[in-house]
Amino acid sequence: MDQETRLNDALRSLGDMQSEVVPEGFMDSVWSRAGEMAEAANARRRLALFAVIFAAGMGGGIGTIQTPAKAEPTSHELFAGADLSPAVLLHVEP
Repeated sequence: MDQETRLNDALRSLGDMQSEVVPEGFMDSVWSRAGEMAEAANARRRLALFAVIFAAGMGGGIGTIQTPAKAEPTSHELFAGADLSPAVLLHVEP
């Protein structure tokens, strides 16, 4: 007997059964279980998000903590060598 025949027989026997009255509080327990499953999914999602943020923060912190600081003077090629102090611009002698 192949599986399809057994499946058809099982479905036929389920179809022949008399429908029984649903027990009291059945739907309440179904919705309660659905809520528990949704809450568990939300908790897993929050935990995964926290883990990603934590790993990114730790990776960024560890990667930059040993970097030496370099102070370099900024130079603007457009104004290189020009004295742009207010006194010079206004032609005022100090």
